[in-house]
Amino acid sequence: MQGDVLPTHAGILFFGSNPQRSLPQSEVVCVLFQDELGVGGYLDRKIITGTLQTLIDETELFLQKYIAVGARIEGWKRIDLPEYPIEALREAIVNAVVHRDYSREGESIRVFFYPDRIEVHSPGLLLPGITVDVMARGEVISKLRNSILAGLLRDVPGYMERIGSGVRFMLHEMRRVGLPDPQFKEASEFVVTFSSHPGSVPRESILPKEQQLAIDWETLNIVTSAGSIEQKQRIKLAMEYVQQHGAITNREYREITGTTDTTALRDLEILLERGVLKPIGKGRSRKYTLP
Repeated sequence: MQGDVLPTHAGILFFGSNPQRSLPQSEVVCVLFQDELGVGGYLDRKIITGTLQTLIDETELFLQKYIAVGARIEGWKRIDLPEYPIEALREAIVNAVVHRDYSREGESIRVFFYPDRIEVHSPGLLLPGITVDVMARGEVISKLRNSILAGLLRDVPGYMERIGSGVRFMLHEMRRVGLPDPQFKEASEFVVTFSSHPGSVPRESILPKEQQLAIDWETLNIVTSAGSIEQKQRIKLAMEYVQQHGAITNREYREITGTTDTTALRDLEILLERGVLKPIGKGRSRKYTLP
């Protein structure tokens, strides 16, 4: 009827309670494939719906769930080494939901996670003046297909803080961790591919046993320099336990060292003060983990 107020696509995607009811193509399909060709079936598949912010956040969570995380030990600290830099992947997801062509019905954003790469497929072609070669060089001039969407998302912290520099950021993040540059391809859609180095990060989510036990005893001597030989032996046992099991409680400390509650508490407080351990929880359920 004349005078009716109709929501725009941007309004539906940003504020709608069920955006996909009006724009079914706005969903994001995430698939974890079993093999590098995708012919052996998939291990997990999730169709993500909701507002623009939800699409971005839930897609990131899907990727984080399956990104392998290796680690190395520096002193007493565990340094995580993710298979891919999650910030670069998130930037690609943000770009996809903001810059895709929403007029292409029946075409959704697809995120394909293969054993050797992650692909982000975005419906629509590049805007005039932007080519894959220019993107590969990081020389892209910012052009917005959906300027209202970009403007709305820009006002929400954590989503579009790199306007005009997102491609350069993805290149930088991949190079920072020693991975190949993301590859850009344009056919009937736009695809960004993030490749991993085979074997660069172990698939296990925990440290190998031999690495878990790689205690830095020089650091131990510094931490307990004013302590007795007995205290150093207790802390040595406790830290081996933490690196094998991920955490230790006061009760577990007493059991493996044969000491009293007061002594255990004092030893653990020393490790907290020196930044060797960090506390989780309070009271009897309190645990101590690596920082």
